[in-house]
Amino acid sequence: MDLKYWLGNISEWLGMVAVVMIVGVSPMAKRMRRIEFKYPKREINFALTLFSVLYVFAYLYFYSDIFNILKPIAAHFVGGEYTDRALIALIGVILVVVLLIARKQPIKSAGWSRENLRLGLITGALLAILTIFLRGKFLTILSGVSKEQMGLLGVLLILSIAEETIFRGYIQLRANSRFGEKWGWLASAGFFLLWQIPGRYGVLTFAEFWPILVISLAQGLICGFIMKKSGHVLAPALYRAVALWMMLF
Repeated sequence: MDLKYWLGNISEWLGMVAVVMIVGVSPMAKRMRRIEFKYPKREINFALTLFSVLYVFAYLYFYSDIFNILKPIAAHFVGGEYTDRALIALIGVILVVVLLIARKQPIKSAGWSRENLRLGLITGALLAILTIFLRGKFLTILSGVSKEQMGLLGVLLILSIAEETIFRGYIQLRANSRFGEKWGWLASAGFFLLWQIPGRYGVLTFAEFWPILVISLAQGLICGFIMKKSGHVLAPALYRAVALWMMLF
């Protein structure tokens, strides 16, 4: 990967931060509803348990034959490894829903606040459009997108919405409540970085592996910042889906 590749990534990341900071001082952002928990210590324990269960499941999925029955399902869709990760993330979302129902918590406690939906959609759309512009792909998209490329975008949307619900919705909100916004933001980015290891460690070479970790850490930090300023999972999810699409387009 050459210097041009990393300059493209850095310009994208700086652009995202700049737009989110501008959106963050808008009148609409000032009306954003924040989520607080009555028992933050209990909430972070549930978040850590969720992550641990999913992490073990991901390792078993990639490194054992226990879940071979699921792999043919992923193989029917475009996306390769990203399809496998989307399937695992969807299972994680099911666990999130089970926890919310069992504990009688509203869906907004996983980053899906109805009050913040408009802000999340607008922020996510602006970031997605800016990402396409910074990557110089507008004319390419206007000239036509193949069925396979649209299928890949669909997989990446599912992956991003599911993972952002887990990491920025369920985990970050609870980490914020327990440790404060700064440390909660850093903690969720750290968990997201660890999430990139299963399925890649021992499979990819070091030269292939370390750029994924660097990009994932940057996206984890940026997505956490977007979540903080928008209050809705859709904003970081839309950005991540399009950013990944542009890398693979």
